[in-house]
Amino acid sequence: MGTLHQTRINETRGPIRDRRPLAGCDVGSLISLQNEWGMSDAQLFGLRLGADAVCLRTDVSVASAIANLRHTLVSAAATLSLVEDNCVEGDPSRHVVESVRQSLREGLGMLGIVGRAVDEVPV
Repeated sequence: MGTLHQTRINETRGPIRDRRPLAGCDVGSLISLQNEWGMSDAQLFGLRLGADAVCLRTDVSVASAIANLRHTLVSAAATLSLVEDNCVEGDPSRHVVESVRQSLREGLGMLGIVGRAVDEVPV
């Protein structure tokens, strides 16, 4: 199994959307990346394990990662709308919900820019 650096060297050909940047990473590298990228949700009794954990996979392509991120951001914005709809008038949490929703919209815009850039990079 290769390290992330070795994987990146092997993933320099072909369209960026088709690349699988984590292919060849071992389990230790994946766990390190999850921690580094803030994916590990520390619990009272330690990190989540098993089916409850959010885990990186080595077979995910750049296109899949972008699509998954877009879906996640849209789902989070929809969840915030549900929370806002159930807030009583004058509830200060409405301001928090609106602020987070605006951040998600901005994130979707930035993701769109990244998606266009990925498509425009010459092979």
